[in-house]
Amino acid sequence: MWAVVGNAGTFLSALTGLAHYWSRPLSFAGCAVVQLACLACQAVALIPIVWPGRAATPRDVAGFSDLHQGLTVTTVCGSWIFGVFPGAGLLVLFDVDVNSPPWAAVFVSGTALMAACIAGLITATIVSDQATTQARETAGPPGVSDWEDSAAGADADSGGFDGD
Repeated sequence: MWAVVGNAGTFLSALTGLAHYWSRPLSFAGCAVVQLACLACQAVALIPIVWPGRAATPRDVAGFSDLHQGLTVTTVCGSWIFGVFPGAGLLVLFDVDVNSPPWAAVFVSGTALMAACIAGLITATIVSDQATTQARETAGPPGVSDWEDSAAGADADSGGFDGD
């Protein structure tokens, strides 16, 4: 749930920055506010990865990380494919002056969203590795595990074969 809320907040923060600065001149402080709002929302999306809970297994941590990664990549790619590129195309089509506020608003909002999502992905990768290691250490004695650690072991059973 936190990953969904955080990524939706990141998108809405960038969209709000776009709407706010569409007809206003942009300042450095305005760029910083949009960027910080996007980063704060990405921090919310990282909550299940940073604090997975005491009962979380390494598989749970990996699942949280995979969910965050999928949603974040979808957010950044979707917003650029369906928002920034078409928006810039429409500004070119309608011959809007390059030095006008709409160009700055599209550029700053798209860049803030992309930078926050990339920072969130990098942080999630680093923290997930640390959380997985910590979960393994607290799981029990070495050599005793109730789940397969390798990706090949997890994929081997997913084909539906029962040892026929």
